[in-house]
Amino acid sequence: MRYLGPEDLRAALPMTVAIEAMIAAFGDDREVPPRVQVGPSLFMPGRVGEMTGIKVVSTVPGSPAGIVAVFDPSGQPVGLVDGPTLTAIRTGAGAGLATRLLARPEAYTMAMLGCGAMAADQVAAVRAVRNIERVCVWSRDAARADAFAARIGGEAVDDPDKAVRSAHIVTTATPALKPLFGDRAVRSGTHLNAIGAFAPHMVEIPAETVERAFVVVDDVGAAAREAGDLIQAGREPDAALGDLLAGRIRSPGGGVTLFKSVGIASQDVAAAAAALARADELGVGVEIDR
Repeated sequence: MRYLGPEDLRAALPMTVAIEAMIAAFGDDREVPPRVQVGPSLFMPGRVGEMTGIKVVSTVPGSPAGIVAVFDPSGQPVGLVDGPTLTAIRTGAGAGLATRLLARPEAYTMAMLGCGAMAADQVAAVRAVRNIERVCVWSRDAARADAFAARIGGEAVDDPDKAVRSAHIVTTATPALKPLFGDRAVRSGTHLNAIGAFAPHMVEIPAETVERAFVVVDDVGAAAREAGDLIQAGREPDAALGDLLAGRIRSPGGGVTLFKSVGIASQDVAAAAAALARADELGVGVEIDR
C-alpha cells in the first residue's frame, strides 16, 4: 500500500479533484458514525460507497498530528495519508462544493476571516468555483493578515464588518467564541461558509444572520451535536448538502445562504481514496508493506 505525506498528498489531490470527491462524500451512500475521543486522539470512522476509512488526529493544542487510513471493499488497507493536510484540503473542498451550489454565479469578491491552517485551502476552493477578483483578509493579528494577504494576492483589512460588507462570499475559519461581525454587514445575496465553531460553545456568525439565512449543513446529525453557530441561535438547518445534490431541496435564491460545516469522516474517506488512486497513476508517495 502507499503512504502520502503532505507534499505528495497535495500533488495527488488538487482542489478541483477534492471538490469532485465531495459529491460522493455528501451523497446518500455513506455512513458517518459519531466521532470518539480516546486519550489525546480523536477517532473518526466513515464509509463512502464501498470504501471505508478512519481518521485519527491529535486533540492536543499545537500538535496537528494524525493519519487517515483507507480500506477497500474486502477490508484490505489501500493506503495512509497525512491527516492534518487532508483535513485542510477536504474542509476547503466541502466549502467549495457548497459555494458552487449556493453562491451567485456572478460573485467575484470574497472575505476571508481568519488566517490559520484552514485559510489558504478555503480561498483556493472558492477560487476554484467562482471567478474571484478580490479577496479581503481579516485577522485579529494584523501582521498575520498582512502576511496571508500577500501570500494569496489579497488585501488585508482591519475591520471584519468592512470585509463582510464588501464581499459576495464570506468564509470564516476561526476559534471564535462570539460573532466576528454584525448582522447589518451581511448584504442580501451574500453566501457564507462558516468553518469554525465546531463545538457547541463556539460561534462565528451572528444569530440574526443565522436566523434569516437559508442554512445548509454537511450532516444534520453532526450539526445538531457540534455546530455552535446553529445551536446557540436555536436554528434547525433547512437542508444538508446531500439534499441539494439529490435535488430533494432547492435553494430559494436571493437572500443570504449559509453553509455550516463541522467536518465529517465521509469527507476524509472520499478525499483520501481519490488521492491514493491518483497517486498510483502519478507514481507519488511511498510504497509500504501491508
